Amino acid sequence: MISKKNARLGALAAVIVFASTTAVLLARQLNLGPVRPAPAFRAFGPAAAPIQIYEYTDLACPACRYAAGALEEMLKIYGAGIRLDFKHYPLKNIHPWSMDAAAYADCAGEQGKFKDYAALLFESQEKWAQAKDKPAEFEAFARQLNLDWGKMQACSVAVETLKRVKLDMAEGDVKGVSATPTFFVNGKRAVGGGQLLEQAKKFDILLKGSR
Repeated sequence: MISKKNARLGALAAVIVFASTTAVLLARQLNLGPVRPAPAFRAFGPAAAPIQIYEYTDLACPACRYAAGALEEMLKIYGAGIRLDFKHYPLKNIHPWSMDAAAYADCAGEQGKFKDYAALLFESQEKWAQAKDKPAEFEAFARQLNLDWGKMQACSVAVETLKRVKLDMAEGDVKGVSATPTFFVNGKRAVGGGQLLEQAKKFDILLKGSR
């Protein structure tokens, strides 16, 4: 026979689960913007820029590679008008080395070369993304950029490094991210490079309104 105490605990647990689920669904429905800024080496542009872009991406994702090129052009065109926060969202079930790539890219970032290392990973996806064994490119790119490979190896398995990537992924889950790349432009969702370019058509208007 179930005691009153156990019944009350069961009811409380049900309420907590319901509240948590409701909060997640509400966050997705309202498209609430991310509140955690990316680390400094993954943030580009002034913090107070009128156009704020949060990008959830996978370094092993072909669509993300194409979007990265478009974003680079936007940063050149609009300069201080854009702030881009790069967030990791490795799709591990599809891309077996994407989590490792994210960790190594962050470790390159700690040595001042995040963007350069990420660019090399994007450019050579077909060589490493579906490799059976650990890709040699991770080390090759580090040496190409004159990074300390020993430090990168230690950093790539460090608790703080993996925690940082997993927090990005958890944040993406709360936001309802299910495909990469997914962007939030001033809080408005855009999935894929095509939708991002559609929103970019409004950038001139946003910039004029901020002056």
